Amino acid sequence: MNMQKIKQKIKKTIEKTFDIEISRTKLFFDLQNPKLQIVNEAVNFEKKIIFIAVPKTGTTTVRTQLSQAGIPIIENPHLNIVQIRDLIYIYLLKESLGTNSTFPNSNMPSDSALREKAAKIFDSFFKFSAVRNPWARAVSLYFRNEGIELKDKLTFDEFCENHIYASDTCSHPTLHKNQFDWLSSAEGHILMDYIYKVEDFENAINDIKNLTNSRVTLQNVKQNQNSKSTNYRNLYNDRTRKIIEKRFEKDIDYFKYTY
Repeated sequence: MNMQKIKQKIKKTIEKTFDIEISRTKLFFDLQNPKLQIVNEAVNFEKKIIFIAVPKTGTTTVRTQLSQAGIPIIENPHLNIVQIRDLIYIYLLKESLGTNSTFPNSNMPSDSALREKAAKIFDSFFKFSAVRNPWARAVSLYFRNEGIELKDKLTFDEFCENHIYASDTCSHPTLHKNQFDWLSSAEGHILMDYIYKVEDFENAINDIKNLTNSRVTLQNVKQNQNSKSTNYRNLYNDRTRKIIEKRFEKDIDYFKYTY
């Protein structure tokens, strides 16, 4: 083997060894720096907003445009406003634990300080959400292709007879009687800054842009062009119409919906 070939072989060996060390270093830092933790997809710290995604109110369009990179403490995309408010405190608490490196540890925040900071974040962030005509929403819940699928198990009349909660057929949410419950306190006070009707999303886009000083600029991206709920009245008779009207009277009255 001539000297030139020996040099080339040595060079390849060095390069291979160097590549291995680079890979090991990258792996080390990947392990030391896991993906950023976030509160939940409802909270965007960069845009200073909280978006509450009531299931089946066209929120996929908004959620995909506001998503922030990171691992959420709770992955459920359909938490209500009170759960999100409480989760901000849990996030701050989790971020502070295990960070003390001094004695005495007077540099660490107290629990009351963390709660005060969480409250300031919640109060200062723009909180908004969407609601939907309860009759149209019931049709969407019935024909859904995720969660608890019922369209092949029950007739629509049977579904209406047994449809009691706004959280029916949803895999994730805790029990909610009305859409209103996602957006209010336990005392029944709305905690949102802005609530729009999904039927009026085009106008809501401009409102949200103005209310956030252009921090949030949404686009109306149609997710389901063949939705059965577009012509929802075709599925109802007088009896099932009245069932939904009685069951979701709070939503109908508060958000001023008509059949």
